[in-house]
Amino acid sequence: MKDSFGNTFNKTVATGIISVVTLLLFVTTAVANSRLGFAVYLPCIILLTSSLSIASIWIFGRPRKPDSPAINQLEAMQKKIAELEKRLSNAELVNNFEDRLAEKEANFRHSNNSAEHSPTMGPTQSSPSSDAMPTAE
Repeated sequence: MKDSFGNTFNKTVATGIISVVTLLLFVTTAVANSRLGFAVYLPCIILLTSSLSIASIWIFGRPRKPDSPAINQLEAMQKKIAELEKRLSNAELVNNFEDRLAEKEANFRHSNNSAEHSPTMGPTQSSPSSDAMPTAE
């Protein structure tokens, strides 16, 4: 399995820190060589402990496997959230459609009701003399 960039970066930083500390311990051992009785064994001990530290970082510092229960549960939750978001957007679309349809129906009924209750606008009655045709005299 490939490591993520962040995991590899953290391992590299830890390895660098261990390497610097190991180098400092070697320099200290070289400077204080005459004063220490066990100085002959110290470089071997330093090298062994730093090697074990670096090996443990790179061996046990792996990212989680994709088949772990926590990752499976996370993926299942993400799928459920995606499904719920889709259902919510569908419900919002239906609700919006129903609102527009209800508004259209209300406007249609209002226009029909106002047309039925208003007086009919037919031709106006004028005086009989004005309707009569002029006679030729």
